[in-house]
Amino acid sequence: MRKTNLEEAIGRKYPEWVTLVVAADESGRPNAMPAGWVTFTSIDPVMLAVSVGFERYTHGLLKQSDEFVVTYPSAEQKEDVYYCGNHSGADVDKFSETSLKKEEPARVSVPLVQNSVVCFECEKRGELVTGDHTIFAGEIVAAHVAEEDLEKIYTVKGWHEKGYAGFQTIEEMARGR
Repeated sequence: MRKTNLEEAIGRKYPEWVTLVVAADESGRPNAMPAGWVTFTSIDPVMLAVSVGFERYTHGLLKQSDEFVVTYPSAEQKEDVYYCGNHSGADVDKFSETSLKKEEPARVSVPLVQNSVVCFECEKRGELVTGDHTIFAGEIVAAHVAEEDLEKIYTVKGWHEKGYAGFQTIEEMARGR
């Protein structure tokens, strides 16, 4: 092993599966934010945690709500994920501006994202401030999968600079795109 800087070391964790965190405002209007910092945190009960920066519009939505949805988007949603990551829900209705379609949830009031690989409905169970982010932990109260096996998308190293090409399928990464 050789000592290196944090940027190089963190870059080695890519590719990572990208998610959309869906939360709603007080009037029920949903917002979808791409997030890479999502992880399972418990088996009993099954829980997920998502880390969101203080300055993000979604941070405020998660602070004021007791529910959220974590969606793992499909390859066909790549352009929509890119749009969602480059526009704030404070300024635009991402579901109106993209081809993302809402689907009725089973247990929470926040919609699922149709044609995703998987969606988890979560009830918020806790928050932990970590530097400039808050980790929001949610118990999974319902899970949904696509009817067919859909291709997943990942973020790749340097995705911020690569734009739309920063979101790739396994096949695209293998071809070096």
